[in-house]
Amino acid sequence: MLCRAETSSASWWPILQASCATVALLLLLCASASAEAPLRISTSYTTLFSTPEQTGMLDRIIKEAFQRIGLDAEIVFTPTARSLVEVNSGMLDGEINRIAGMERRYPDMVCVPEPNMQMQFVAFATKDVPISGWNSLANLHVGVVAGWKILEEHVREFPHVTYAVEEKQLFEMLEMGRLDVVLYSRLGGRMLIKQLGYRDIVSLDPPLLSRDMFLYLYKGHKALCRPLAEALRDMKRDGTYERIVRETHRDLELPYQRP
Repeated sequence: MLCRAETSSASWWPILQASCATVALLLLLCASASAEAPLRISTSYTTLFSTPEQTGMLDRIIKEAFQRIGLDAEIVFTPTARSLVEVNSGMLDGEINRIAGMERRYPDMVCVPEPNMQMQFVAFATKDVPISGWNSLANLHVGVVAGWKILEEHVREFPHVTYAVEEKQLFEMLEMGRLDVVLYSRLGGRMLIKQLGYRDIVSLDPPLLSRDMFLYLYKGHKALCRPLAEALRDMKRDGTYERIVRETHRDLELPYQRP
């Protein structure tokens, strides 16, 4: 029995060693895959700025900035309001494009201190509506994307405001005459109108607001903020930023407009 026991133990020992080696290799591969996983950057845009193929203007700008500091980024779609909550909680790694000061409302988000772009916020309408500031919209039926805080804070007291998760819904309502104006970014709105084939919706002047827009990260990635800011500045200095903007406009057959 002793001999058989010794023989049995000896025969199993190589198998046990091989099993341990396999487990160790799998753990190593999992750790490696985790370390190399791209950072997930949230976007709520579905037109010029971001596309499902990650070829939108901001998609390309942000992915290039990450690549310049040796990291990969994946742009993922999340509805606007939910995006802020998920980035602030660390479920997502970053938010692609927000105004300055979001960290006051979402303290676990940190700002990359170099603008992605400057965004003009305008009213879109199917007829000529005189615009002279926010008060001129007060008695109109206004559409706003839910979660766009910069616009929400200006229309909060208006009596006729419709909120929608996606901008497409608002422009469809505008086309059907159910809204007087839709508030949105000028560039993004122009692209959406082109995609939807609407010919009678126009942007109104002057813009209601113009603001620099920034990439935000979850606080756990705070150390990346300055390197990413420098990468964005380098892209603007060496012409990469301008090239991406021009190529995006050309590919989408839009008149060139520097953001």
